[in-house]
Amino acid sequence: MKIAIIYSTSSGITKKAAKILSNKIKAKIQLIPIEKAKTACLLKYDFIILAGSLYHGKVQGTLKRYISGNMGTLMEKPVALFMNCDEKSNTKSHLNKTFSEQLVKSSFISSNFGYEINPDEGNFIDKIKAKKTLSSENIPVLNMDEIDKFASYINNLIDKRIE
Repeated sequence: MKIAIIYSTSSGITKKAAKILSNKIKAKIQLIPIEKAKTACLLKYDFIILAGSLYHGKVQGTLKRYISGNMGTLMEKPVALFMNCDEKSNTKSHLNKTFSEQLVKSSFISSNFGYEINPDEGNFIDKIKAKKTLSSENIPVLNMDEIDKFASYINNLIDKRIE
């Protein structure tokens, strides 16, 4: 089975989460940044995973445009979705905002992998903001349990298709 993980990221966290996920799935995985994703990408793969992140409550416009421009094809393919955002937020609402309610309802699985902040990365202003608002005890990290559950679900789907 060939799987594409098409992702958008502003800080690199969604790319990192996609790489971690790809190493846990027992299939041939292609990581595709949204900037390089074409409609033809969808046709070459048996399963599509779309990934995005919320930053100040908004998802990258490139991901929204890609999804709306390819909704017909996406609705015909097996799709899974994940996003990176604050785990305390309303995940269902943010999933619908990020991917569209129609796509969320038709997906096999959707999840929020949380987010992480590295106070030593980013531009000067981002570093100052991060260091002001975070202490060493409350630095957010990706939710590895959620990534493991997601990968396990996908692996079970793969096993069922092979049997």
